[in-house]
Amino acid sequence: MKSIKAIVAGCAFIIIVILFMQLAFIFVAVGYNALAKGYPVLNEIGGAFRYLIGIPLFVVTMFIGGYITANVAIERVIPHCIAVGVITAGGMMYSAMENSSLTTTGVVVFILALTATTAGGLYWRKGNII
Repeated sequence: MKSIKAIVAGCAFIIIVILFMQLAFIFVAVGYNALAKGYPVLNEIGGAFRYLIGIPLFVVTMFIGGYITANVAIERVIPHCIAVGVITAGGMMYSAMENSSLTTTGVVVFILALTATTAGGLYWRKGNII
C-alpha cells in the first residue's frame, strides 16, 4: 500500500504543477504575442523562449516529484521514482504524439524526466541513509 501511495503522491505533484505551468505559459505566450506585434524582432526568439524556460522548470518539477516519491516510499526508492517518471512522462508523450510518431525532442524530454525523478530519489536517499 505504501508503494501505491508513493507513486500516486509523486505523480499527483508532477501532474498538478505541470498543469499550472502550462496555464502560466499560455498567459505569458498571449502577452508575448501581443508585444511581438509591435516589435517584429521578438518573433524570431519565440521558439527558444519555450525551451530556455520550460525545460529547466520541467526538470526541477520532475526532481521534486522524485524527492516526494522517495520520501513517501522510504524503501526501494529507485524503482518507485522510475515508475513515477515513466507514468508522468509517458502520459505526456502519449497525449502529445501526432500520428503515433515520436520525435527526437520527445525522446530527450522522456530521458530527462526519468533522470530527474531518479536524481530526486537519490538526493532524498543521500540525506536519509536507512
